[in-house]
Amino acid sequence: MKNRSQHKSLFRISILSPFCFFLLQSFSIVTAGNPADNIALDCGSSGNSTAADGRAWTGDIGSNLITIHPLETTIAAKAIRKAAEGIPYSTARISSSEFTYTIPVTAGPKFVRFYFYPTSYLGFDRSKALFSVKSGPYTLLSNFLADLVADSSGAEYFDSYAFVNGIEIVSTPRNLYYTPPGAYGIPFIGQTSFYEIETSTALETMYRLDVGGPSIYPTEDSGLFRFWSDDDEFFMGGGVVPDKANNTIKYTKETPAYIAPAEVYQTYRSMGPNKSWNLRNNLTWRLPVDLGFKYLVRLHFCETDPDITQQSDRLFIIYIDGQIAEFSADAISWSGGNSKPAYRDYLAMIGFEGTSGQYNLSIDLHARDVFTLYSDAMLNGIEIFKLNKTAGSLAGPNPEPAKSIFLTKPSHLTGKASSNKKATLIAVGVFVTIGLVLLSLRVCTMFLRQRESKDHGYKSKFTEAKASPFPGEVRFQFLEAKTKEVTHV
Repeated sequence: MKNRSQHKSLFRISILSPFCFFLLQSFSIVTAGNPADNIALDCGSSGNSTAADGRAWTGDIGSNLITIHPLETTIAAKAIRKAAEGIPYSTARISSSEFTYTIPVTAGPKFVRFYFYPTSYLGFDRSKALFSVKSGPYTLLSNFLADLVADSSGAEYFDSYAFVNGIEIVSTPRNLYYTPPGAYGIPFIGQTSFYEIETSTALETMYRLDVGGPSIYPTEDSGLFRFWSDDDEFFMGGGVVPDKANNTIKYTKETPAYIAPAEVYQTYRSMGPNKSWNLRNNLTWRLPVDLGFKYLVRLHFCETDPDITQQSDRLFIIYIDGQIAEFSADAISWSGGNSKPAYRDYLAMIGFEGTSGQYNLSIDLHARDVFTLYSDAMLNGIEIFKLNKTAGSLAGPNPEPAKSIFLTKPSHLTGKASSNKKATLIAVGVFVTIGLVLLSLRVCTMFLRQRESKDHGYKSKFTEAKASPFPGEVRFQFLEAKTKEVTHV
């Protein structure tokens, strides 16, 4: 799985961006160290098995971990075309009617990941896999077309079905993404107020990027089995990638090890030593997202350069969506010293609720000219999470069959332009207050209409979808619900 050249047929997909096409995809619901719950369910198989990355999986046939209802309406099927990734994509649980997984868990927040391999199974054509996903009051996926390569314009589905290849449930720390009790909240970009992310909020992980470093696989994460992608698809070019630091990362009470693995903090991008060039340019990332949602933007920092040890050694400006988020970003000041990590959270509203379409969320770093020893900027990691709408929806559009449409504002910042690129992450999470999680899949028979792109005051831009070598994931985080039911309707 680590050899990228073996996976050129795979494309990345994000609920936030127009869907690209790819062979495998994993979706996750969010729920740490040594997690209280660590369940990996290989749907449609029996016994225990080990994936290529070393993750242990348990089959759902005859398992005492779960119950399936109604079991008699489902079948366990093998994929006709074998997936290169193997487990959990080799088998699936399939039904032409609603079915529910009931999984006992401990109380607390959870990552819950769903894995889908849109291929044909015996008696089931892959182009007819069409369903929605709900969990309690939250809509996770809506009219989800599993066969992302198929042209969905004007197609009728009278015999559609639902399927799932794998389910993971992993416990997470309570305040990993939510505002702790008594805290002020996080800066709201473009406003003077702070925003509290309450435990009733559902979060969908859109991006988790190891800036300047290689992909980090779930078994290499710091206990939460998260996948960290490299940032090559979204970085606009320029700057330098220093050699990976050999420093031991000194985690702190404010930034414990579960926030991100050491590998994230040992690699980074910076602008380089040319002050003149640095002051004329930016480090820029463009990340496609859906209009009409709020987004939590988490940026990770760790100074490992031995020449940068004091406050103000490297000050820089952070822009999010073209607006100043930090005028004097200082990783040493935030973390307390060299080799100590820190992160900063910001909230951005993209469009307004009720708008639709896609948009490029930008992150720009610009060097400071004065009051700093080095006119430079740096960044170690990026995470972006979608927050549910008022009605509880996190659902984004299905992919465009051939081209992707992004709605974007003109940039007022310097920096090298490049083509937009696709995301691969979709994420979900759940906070459970009693020991029970329910997953229900139900088929929807419907008529798909061709979508129209609308300009809501932004300029339209057309770009080719780019190939991505690894499957994505969906994670949604739900809190303070007595039970969680995920229903495909």
